[in-house]
Parts: sequence; C-alpha cells; structure tokens
Amino acid sequence: MRKQMVKFRILLKQNWIWLLIVCGWFIANFTIFFALNSGNVIQALTYTFFFEQGPAPYGYFYQIMSDFIIFGLLIGLVTIGLYRNYHPEQTSLALSRSMKNHTIIIGFSHLGQRIREYLIKNNLKCVVIEEDKALVKGLIENEEPIIAQKPLRMEVLEEANVKHAKLVIFTQNDLEILVVGTNLIRDVNKTCKIVCRCFDDSLAQILEKQVGCKAVSTSFYAADLIIGEVDKLHAKNILVIGCTHTARRLLKKMKERNITYKLIEHNRAEVEDLLDEEPIIVGDAKDKDVLKQAGVSSIDLAIILIDTVSEILLIADQVRELNKNAALICRFFHEEVAEILEKPPFNALVTSTSQHMLEKLIEIGIFAHL
Repeated sequence: MRKQMVKFRILLKQNWIWLLIVCGWFIANFTIFFALNSGNVIQALTYTFFFEQGPAPYGYFYQIMSDFIIFGLLIGLVTIGLYRNYHPEQTSLALSRSMKNHTIIIGFSHLGQRIREYLIKNNLKCVVIEEDKALVKGLIENEEPIIAQKPLRMEVLEEANVKHAKLVIFTQNDLEILVVGTNLIRDVNKTCKIVCRCFDDSLAQILEKQVGCKAVSTSFYAADLIIGEVDKLHAKNILVIGCTHTARRLLKKMKERNITYKLIEHNRAEVEDLLDEEPIIVGDAKDKDVLKQAGVSSIDLAIILIDTVSEILLIADQVRELNKNAALICRFFHEEVAEILEKPPFNALVTSTSQHMLEKLIEIGIFAHL
C-alpha cells in the first residue's frame, strides 16, 4: 500500500501541469455552458462531461479540444510509467524518504540480507543503504526502499530519513563507514538505537562509550559457536583453513585448550603478523600437496572458513579424499549449498555466521522496540 501511495505521489508531482490544465479546462467550460444555458447546472454538467454534445459551434470545438487535452494527459502518464520502469531507483528513493519509525540497514552483506528478510517477514519497515549497485540491483528493479550510495555524507543518510529512524544497523566490517556514519547519525538523531558490527574490540568499546551504540562481532559469536562444537567432538588435532577474524579468535581458544592445530592461508599478507607465533602454512588449500603438508590425514577436525562456494566444495572434497573420518565444519551462507555439504560424502556441520548473529540480535532484544 505504501509503495502504491508513493507511486501515486510521484505521478502527481510529474504530471501536475497536465492535471492543472485538465481541471482548469473542465471548470472553464462548465462556466461557459452554465452561462449559455441560463444558469442550468444539470445541463451544463451534461455538456461538460460529454453526456450530450453542446450546442454548435462551440460544442464541436469543445469536444475536439477536450480530446486533444485528455490524449495529452494519457500520453504523459504512459511516458512517466515507462520512465519509472527504466529508472525504478526514483521510486526506491521516494520510498526511502517517506519512511518513519523504521530501521536503516547499512551494508547489504549476508548479515544485512538476513536482517532485511527478518524485518520484512515481521512487517517492519526498513531501508537499505548499499554502495554496490550489483548487490541490490534486484531490489531496485522491484522498487524497494534502497539507496545505492556510500553512507559517508549526511545527504545520503537524509535520503533514508535518518532523523526519524528508530534503529540503524551497520552490517559491514568497514571501520571508515562505522566511525563517520555513527557520528553523522548522532548529529541528527540522538535517540535511535545504533548497532555496529565491529571486529576490533578496542574500537567497539570506543563506539559504545562515545556514540552510545551497541557493538557486536559476528566473528566473536561464530568462534564461540564453533569452539562449542570442537568441545563436543573432543577434537585434539585440528586444521583451520582461511585466516578470517573468526579463525584468529579460534586460534586463541584452541591454544587455551592445549589443542594441536595448523592454519592454511593462501594470502601471505593476511598472516604476516602471525607467522612467527603460529603453525601456519601459506598455500592454496585446494592443492593436495598443501593439505598433505598440513597433515590432513591425521587430523580429527577440519574447519573451513572461506566464503567462496567453489573453493569450499573443492577443499571439502580434497579433505574427504585424504581423510574420510575427520569431522568437518564449514561456515556458509547459502542454504542450498549447505544442504549439499551436510550430505555424504562430506557429512559436514555447516554453520551460518549471519544466521547465528541474527538470532543473537533477536535474543538480546534489538528489534523489540520497533
């Protein structure tokens, strides 16, 4: 209903001149017919709205000109409709500006997607701000409230009507957007709840103290979830693949438990600071020789923390080929692929960091006041 009203307002705004001309035309001619018929209102209305043709010669002139004016209005409406179909971002922006008491999701990451799905499912209003148009192309084409810009300027936040928002959630690991965005929001909205996804614990404390936001870490919750599974399995020899924020937290937890582990990371720059302290192999985990070097045949558990679909499937296949008995944990977003990994021959436990984070946000009451 809201979308239809916004479209109607856009239609009025872009056709107001034609609508004014049409209304003026009918009012003027009603007045003329009223005068020609000695003040007979019924007769004047009959001629004005074409139930009968008015007296010649003016009646002929009126009918021809009315056809021209109404045809012009219809052409204008059709043109605007076609333009909006090819430029649906206009409706998306108008919807975003019209929101009140809503949630603003900054970043259409996996977490952002799950939060939006949850809000829509529960009939809660939300606007998404995402600079990567490719990520939100489908939503824009469906004329959903989306702003495809980077939220580092007040003008962008105003497009989302941040002044009247009740909740703002930062879902990306982008420190620049976090610091700049939270301060811009607090300049115009002192009362809305702000939730920041932040992997840096020190920065999280500063944001909570200075801006009054709630800082959460997907890697913190993911590491807790995975280490819980490690404890259940009583795993003592573990291979971690992919040096993510979650992996770094896991290494600390495994070290506290005196668990033997190795880490494989293909990008040396990602682990440069850990090379002297941790048992790290720099290489491609899709390569059997790299897996053999890591001793995959003797491990109890492999934890794959890579996001790319093809890489996860290839690595899981290689691990299974070299070790058919080790437990396997994969972190993944897409439920369809997760089902493949959960079945033989992989028999993996698949966790979704974003789903787990959403459940935590619900559990701590982030959406309770909406």
